[in-house]
Amino acid sequence: MGNIIVAPPNEAAIISGPRGSRLYVGKTAFQFWCIERTEKLSLELMTIAIDSVEAETTKGVRVIVKSIAQVKVRATKLDQATGRIGIDQIGIRHAAQHFLGSSIADIHEAVRRTLEGHQRQILGTLTVEEIYKDRAAFSERVREHTDTDLNAMGFELVSYAVVSIDDTGGYMLSLGATQTALVKREAREGMARNESEATKKVATYESEAEIVSAEARRAAHVAANQERELEAESDRDLQLKMAAYQLEVNQKKAEADAATAIEAAKQQQAVTRETMEQQNEEMQVRILIAEKEVEREKRLKDGHSQAVLMKQRNEAEAIRVMADAESSRIKAIGDAEAAAILAKGEAEAAVLEKKAVAYQKYGDAAMVEMVVDKLPAIAHAMADPLKQTEKMVFVSNDGSAGSQLTGDVTRMVSQLPEAVKHLTGFDMSKAMAAAAGQRESVTM
Repeated sequence: MGNIIVAPPNEAAIISGPRGSRLYVGKTAFQFWCIERTEKLSLELMTIAIDSVEAETTKGVRVIVKSIAQVKVRATKLDQATGRIGIDQIGIRHAAQHFLGSSIADIHEAVRRTLEGHQRQILGTLTVEEIYKDRAAFSERVREHTDTDLNAMGFELVSYAVVSIDDTGGYMLSLGATQTALVKREAREGMARNESEATKKVATYESEAEIVSAEARRAAHVAANQERELEAESDRDLQLKMAAYQLEVNQKKAEADAATAIEAAKQQQAVTRETMEQQNEEMQVRILIAEKEVEREKRLKDGHSQAVLMKQRNEAEAIRVMADAESSRIKAIGDAEAAAILAKGEAEAAVLEKKAVAYQKYGDAAMVEMVVDKLPAIAHAMADPLKQTEKMVFVSNDGSAGSQLTGDVTRMVSQLPEAVKHLTGFDMSKAMAAAAGQRESVTM
């Protein structure tokens, strides 16, 4: 569990604990209870009055200098790579290391003492005249000497201005009075010298002005008469030239009017001719467009007809090829089936032929012996379907239903000679009887 810490832009919140120290400006953070501690450092501008009383200058004159300094924690810096202003964590951490937990008054006093010491140090290297005449240079020197110490403390000097400079022995007052008297004397001397020079200059200028004025009036009168004569001569020449010019203008105007009319007629003819030629060209273009359109339509129709014809030809060719392929397939299948049937028939005929030859060689006794040998297999084949029967129920009045199954199989086997006789013409009963008679005769 813990607290939510809010750090506004004008404060730096520093959380310390097992996780180390963390710095937040203008953000929110989380602090664990008991194991972490949060302290805040103000980043606001501090106005500090610096008074150096009885500070000695380089010539031993003691002065009283009062100035105002604006100081703040060095919290921002300019990133040279991106051009953006970011948080200067090093400056804030330096200030926190020195003043975290201190009151605003203690911070003011520490900074004031640093600035006041540097101010006294600079005063000891200057004369009263230098301080009095160039306060800006004095302020700049104080700023240069204090920047290093303030940066080490985590602060920066925003502004520094000298408010007043005074001394306890009246040195500056005497310096001012002497300077004032000197300025007044120089002012009076300058005024008298300027007035004398001005009187001389005025008299000289007035006499020269009268002479120049008389000469100017005479020259002006002569010049005026000459100008009037020149004006009369110029007017005469002007009138003559205007009459000649007017005559020439009238002639040129008449010629221009005639030439304009002729040129207008020529232009009208050219316009008419160009219009006719343009219309003719337009007509030719329309005819050419019509011919191209007719030719295009013809080509489109020819192309469509050729496409339809080509499509029909392709369809007919495809049907013919498919028919040929089907016919070839059916023929091949028929030929194969015919060959198979022929081969099967030939094989069966050969078998039958060989069997016939073998049967002819066998005697009746041999046939009987062969049949007798096959009787158990025949009986087995007749009784084999009974294996597929899961359950058999016999119904009988005399209780002999079970024994009748054997009798039925025996009767089926006894019917075998009759079936062989009908199928092959061979009479097994006679052959067996004949074989039995031969055996009896041999025995007797």
